[in-house]
Amino acid sequence: MKENDRTTEVTDAAYEVVAVTDGDIAQIAELERECFSDPWSEQTLRDSLVNPLYRFVTVKDGERVLGYAGMFLTIPEAQIANIAVAPDMRRQGLGRLLLRGLVREAAEAGAEVAFLEVREHNAGAIALYEQEEFVRVGMRKNYYDNPVENGYVYMRMIERE
Repeated sequence: MKENDRTTEVTDAAYEVVAVTDGDIAQIAELERECFSDPWSEQTLRDSLVNPLYRFVTVKDGERVLGYAGMFLTIPEAQIANIAVAPDMRRQGLGRLLLRGLVREAAEAGAEVAFLEVREHNAGAIALYEQEEFVRVGMRKNYYDNPVENGYVYMRMIERE
Protein backbone atom coordinates (compact mmCIF):
# COMPACT_ATOMS: atom_id res chain seq x y z
CA MET A 1 0.00 0.00 0.00
CA LYS A 2 1.33 3.43 -0.90
CA GLU A 3 1.70 5.67 2.13
CA ASN A 4 1.07 9.41 2.24
CA ASP A 5 4.65 10.53 1.72
CA ARG A 6 4.21 14.25 2.36
CA THR A 7 6.65 15.56 4.92
CA THR A 8 5.33 18.68 6.53
CA GLU A 9 7.81 19.64 9.19
CA VAL A 10 6.52 21.83 11.96
CA THR A 11 8.30 21.62 15.26
CA ASP A 12 8.26 22.92 18.77
CA ALA A 13 10.87 22.20 21.42
CA ALA A 14 9.79 18.59 21.88
CA TYR A 15 7.75 17.40 18.89
CA GLU A 16 7.75 17.32 15.12
CA VAL A 17 4.73 17.09 12.83
CA VAL A 18 5.33 14.39 10.21
CA ALA A 19 3.32 12.47 7.64
CA VAL A 20 1.24 9.54 8.86
CA THR A 21 2.36 6.07 7.78
CA ASP A 22 0.39 2.85 7.46
CA GLY A 23 1.97 1.71 10.72
CA ASP A 24 0.27 4.59 12.56
CA ILE A 25 -3.28 3.74 11.49
CA ALA A 26 -4.19 1.30 14.31
CA GLN A 27 -3.23 3.90 16.94
CA ILE A 28 -5.06 6.64 15.05
CA ALA A 29 -8.19 4.46 14.94
CA GLU A 30 -7.89 4.05 18.71
CA LEU A 31 -7.57 7.84 19.11
CA GLU A 32 -10.69 8.25 16.97
CA ARG A 33 -12.61 5.97 19.34
CA GLU A 34 -11.31 7.83 22.40
CA CYS A 35 -11.94 11.33 21.05
CA PHE A 36 -15.05 11.24 18.87
CA SER A 37 -18.63 10.05 19.33
CA ASP A 38 -18.73 9.04 15.63
CA PRO A 39 -15.21 7.77 14.96
CA TRP A 40 -13.78 6.88 11.58
CA SER A 41 -13.15 3.16 11.18
CA GLU A 42 -9.67 1.76 10.73
CA GLN A 43 -10.58 0.89 7.13
CA THR A 44 -11.77 4.43 6.39
CA LEU A 45 -8.50 5.75 7.78
CA ARG A 46 -6.49 3.32 5.62
CA ASP A 47 -8.51 4.31 2.55
CA SER A 48 -7.88 7.99 3.30
CA LEU A 49 -4.16 7.39 3.68
CA VAL A 50 -3.87 6.31 0.04
CA ASN A 51 -6.33 8.90 -1.29
CA PRO A 52 -4.33 11.56 -3.19
CA LEU A 53 -6.80 14.26 -2.07
CA TYR A 54 -6.33 13.53 1.64
CA ARG A 55 -3.39 14.52 3.83
CA PHE A 56 -2.59 13.17 7.31
CA VAL A 57 -0.06 14.49 9.81
CA THR A 58 0.89 13.18 13.22
CA VAL A 59 2.90 13.97 16.32
CA LYS A 60 4.57 11.00 17.97
CA ASP A 61 6.69 10.23 20.98
CA GLY A 62 8.83 7.37 19.76
CA GLU A 63 6.30 4.94 18.29
CA ARG A 64 3.32 6.33 20.24
CA VAL A 65 0.91 8.52 18.27
CA LEU A 66 0.11 11.48 20.53
CA GLY A 67 -2.18 13.18 18.04
CA TYR A 68 -3.05 13.41 14.40
CA ALA A 69 -4.91 15.61 11.96
CA GLY A 70 -6.24 15.23 8.45
CA MET A 71 -7.75 17.24 5.63
CA PHE A 72 -9.16 16.91 2.14
CA LEU A 73 -7.62 19.09 -0.55
CA THR A 74 -9.80 20.30 -3.37
CA ILE A 75 -7.59 23.15 -4.51
CA PRO A 76 -8.05 26.04 -3.95
CA GLU A 77 -9.76 24.78 -0.77
CA ALA A 78 -8.68 22.63 2.14
CA GLN A 79 -11.29 20.98 4.36
CA ILE A 80 -9.87 20.08 7.76
CA ALA A 81 -11.67 16.91 8.77
CA ASN A 82 -10.04 15.65 11.95
CA ILE A 83 -7.79 16.84 14.73
CA ALA A 84 -7.34 14.54 17.71
CA VAL A 85 -4.93 14.56 20.64
CA ALA A 86 -4.61 11.76 23.19
CA PRO A 87 -6.57 12.73 26.31
CA ASP A 88 -3.48 12.56 28.55
CA MET A 89 -1.56 14.88 26.19
CA ARG A 90 -4.10 17.68 25.83
CA ARG A 91 -3.44 21.31 26.81
CA GLN A 92 0.22 21.03 25.83
CA GLY A 93 0.06 22.70 22.41
CA LEU A 94 -0.12 19.56 20.29
CA GLY A 95 -3.46 20.53 18.72
CA ARG A 96 -1.98 23.88 17.70
CA LEU A 97 1.10 22.16 16.30
CA LEU A 98 -1.04 19.76 14.27
CA LEU A 99 -3.29 22.55 13.00
CA ARG A 100 -0.29 24.59 11.89
CA GLY A 101 1.11 21.50 10.18
CA LEU A 102 -2.09 21.10 8.18
CA VAL A 103 -2.19 24.77 7.22
CA ARG A 104 1.42 24.60 6.05
CA GLU A 105 0.68 21.42 4.07
CA ALA A 106 -2.39 23.10 2.52
CA ALA A 107 -0.33 26.13 1.53
CA GLU A 108 2.36 23.95 -0.03
CA ALA A 109 -0.33 22.13 -2.02
CA GLY A 110 -1.68 25.44 -3.35
CA ALA A 111 -4.76 25.91 -1.17
CA GLU A 112 -5.93 29.47 -0.67
CA VAL A 113 -8.53 28.89 2.03
CA ALA A 114 -9.16 26.32 4.77
CA PHE A 115 -12.49 25.34 6.29
CA LEU A 116 -13.42 23.26 9.31
CA GLU A 117 -16.44 22.44 11.44
CA VAL A 118 -16.53 22.31 15.22
CA ARG A 119 -19.19 21.49 17.80
CA GLU A 120 -20.73 24.71 19.08
CA HIS A 121 -19.94 23.77 22.70
CA ASN A 122 -16.31 22.78 22.12
CA ALA A 123 -14.90 25.93 23.70
CA GLY A 124 -11.30 24.72 23.77
CA ALA A 125 -11.21 23.93 20.05
CA ILE A 126 -13.03 27.16 19.19
CA ALA A 127 -10.48 29.18 21.16
CA LEU A 128 -7.64 27.43 19.37
CA TYR A 129 -9.13 28.02 15.92
CA GLU A 130 -9.78 31.67 16.61
CA GLN A 131 -6.24 32.15 17.95
CA GLU A 132 -4.98 30.58 14.71
CA GLU A 133 -6.86 33.15 12.58
CA PHE A 134 -9.93 31.06 11.73
CA VAL A 135 -13.13 33.10 11.56
CA ARG A 136 -16.64 31.74 12.10
CA VAL A 137 -18.56 32.06 8.85
CA GLY A 138 -21.63 29.91 9.43
CA MET A 139 -23.53 27.34 11.42
CA ARG A 140 -24.86 23.90 10.46
CA LYS A 141 -28.01 23.10 12.41
CA ASN A 142 -27.92 19.70 14.14
CA TYR A 143 -24.73 18.81 12.25
CA TYR A 144 -23.37 16.45 14.91
CA ASP A 145 -24.90 13.33 16.43
CA ASN A 146 -24.39 11.65 19.76
CA PRO A 147 -25.30 14.17 21.15
CA VAL A 148 -27.11 16.21 18.54
CA GLU A 149 -25.41 19.57 18.35
CA ASN A 150 -24.98 22.45 15.95
CA GLY A 151 -21.67 22.83 14.14
CA TYR A 152 -19.90 26.10 13.55
CA VAL A 153 -18.15 26.55 10.23
CA TYR A 154 -14.78 28.29 10.40
CA MET A 155 -12.63 29.63 7.58
CA ARG A 156 -9.08 30.90 7.26
CA MET A 157 -7.36 32.43 4.28
CA ILE A 158 -4.00 30.80 3.61
CA GLU A 159 -0.97 32.87 2.78
CA ARG A 160 1.81 31.31 0.78
CA GLU A 161 5.34 31.80 2.03
